[in-house]
Amino acid sequence: MKIHESAENYLETILILKSRNGSVRSIDIANELNFSKPSVSVAMKNLKTSNYITVDENGFINLTEAGQEIADKIYERHTFLTNWLT
Repeated sequence: MKIHESAENYLETILILKSRNGSVRSIDIANELNFSKPSVSVAMKNLKTSNYITVDENGFINLTEAGQEIADKIYERHTFLTNWLT
């Protein structure tokens, strides 16, 4: 399935926030990316519909296996390019 760059960025951000804070909510993503809460809410709805994330009853966001795979790939690419350029 083809995934848009913005969705990849959201998945990578979820991965980073989860490793940094232990848990992730939509407000954390909005603050990290400096996006509006409604924009993040729409994106999370789309990622959930596409089965890249799950959201529990308390609003905590977790990556599904498919979402984790994409997030890992994007983070690895980002890290590689950053290290290569520095």
